[in-house]
Amino acid sequence: MTSEQRPLRDPRQPVPGEWSPSRQRMFMQIGAAVLLLGAGAMVGFALSPETPAEATARITKLAAALAESRARVAELERDERYKVAAENRTIGKLKPADRERHEREAKKYIKVLRQVKAQSAAELMQWFVARWNGLLDQPEANDRTTRRAELLSLLVGGMASNLDPRDYVPWQAEFLNGTWLGELHFDLDGDGFPGKRSMPNPHDGFADKSVCQIAMALNQTVRDARVLVMPEMRCERPEAKMSVFLQGATVNDALDAFVTALKSEGFVAIERIDAGVRLILIGQGTRGQKHDD
Repeated sequence: MTSEQRPLRDPRQPVPGEWSPSRQRMFMQIGAAVLLLGAGAMVGFALSPETPAEATARITKLAAALAESRARVAELERDERYKVAAENRTIGKLKPADRERHEREAKKYIKVLRQVKAQSAAELMQWFVARWNGLLDQPEANDRTTRRAELLSLLVGGMASNLDPRDYVPWQAEFLNGTWLGELHFDLDGDGFPGKRSMPNPHDGFADKSVCQIAMALNQTVRDARVLVMPEMRCERPEAKMSVFLQGATVNDALDAFVTALKSEGFVAIERIDAGVRLILIGQGTRGQKHDD
């Protein structure tokens, strides 16, 4: 996805860090008041014979007034800094309704996981959704294949350590086939992804990346195909990495290129079609033998 261009600055507005004319006038008025206060004190001392006690009282009063003026100046300076910081802060892209939906549906997942005593898995899901919302709120170019794909890979890899192996693949299928998480289950930012297998191939390339990250990038690219990983597939291991360029005219061709590359690298790739959805299940194959030995 590409970041939106910043709108041109209104020339009538002060540039970031510059004080507005009203702020400048206010500071000038306070400064003049402080100067007049000091001058008045000096004139008063020169023209009015005072006892030491009266002089002390006057100095105390003037010092209090001066301290109050300085405090006001400091307050205005803080207000100006906060205003500039607020103006320069990037406005979030994620709409409140989308954030609330993500959090609401995540709570359902978390509740079920806690009911089956999978506390660590529940905490992992909670962390994932908060981080996912953060990425959608402050997006960067190529998040589909980089930051979001890495985050999904961490979730899937982490769940392998927290779920019963018999439940691991079914959990992936259920989670990936949901309808509530923007940019995984449906196109939220208008870039066309995820779409159908017949859509044009974005020609993604990966250099020395985990096969899990590549799989999760594809899961964000297409809706009528899912790439799942076996329980023994350790996404974080060095031997789980590969380099591939997903060539072809369509996204389905890109899936073909991925499967071919997996098999040539020694991974396992099992395929089938289920209700029109292309399912690809990948495992470590001969890639993990050296590590396991």
